[in-house]
Amino acid sequence: MNKQVLNELIARNDWGDKLDVRYYLARKLSVLKHKKVLDVGCGSGVLLAVLDDSNEKYGIDVDAKTVRKARKLNPKAVIKKASMYRLPFPTNYFDVVEMANVMPNADFPAPEKTRRENQERVMREVARVLKKNGVLFLTTPNNAWYKSNKLSFEELNSLLKPFFRYKIKGWNPFPKFPFFLPARVLARIPGWFSLLAWLCEKGFFTKTSKFFYVEAVKK
Repeated sequence: MNKQVLNELIARNDWGDKLDVRYYLARKLSVLKHKKVLDVGCGSGVLLAVLDDSNEKYGIDVDAKTVRKARKLNPKAVIKKASMYRLPFPTNYFDVVEMANVMPNADFPAPEKTRRENQERVMREVARVLKKNGVLFLTTPNNAWYKSNKLSFEELNSLLKPFFRYKIKGWNPFPKFPFFLPARVLARIPGWFSLLAWLCEKGFFTKTSKFFYVEAVKK
């Protein structure tokens, strides 16, 4: 486990509030060893850096500037400027694929048909490059919490079902401020993150939580 990188990640607070589901994902990924791992939409490469150095690390992102940052942070990784709709890797190549809040058209408006088609294309590509019984780690905001163009539970279930065995879990079921304490306050309370992790692992409040968290095994 690369504890130093993980601690620096938390200290920098890269993802907004410190109760973001991606911090939970980082902890899950940090225990992987001797795997061939692809980060789809890797950004600046933080999640790749969290991975133990026994893993073979790969990443893709569409932004050239971001790719340069990811390469600098992960000099031994293979990081390419590429689209998630056409992953530049062979079929059945990876043991693990990670997608951290990068589902297409979840952040910007798009016609419903286009949004659906793009998301299905990405799932087909992810399934293609994963080995049989390979694992997809996926996080994405829950539309029931944001009420915008994020994915609903039913939409995510439909995207995963053709390719994976999985259970969708929820992360952070507590309501927004002013109906509950703000995240910056909760993050300072000892044990609060562990409580959220316990609720997630037990499968409570899946459909109403702020984020979805999925570990899906390719059929």
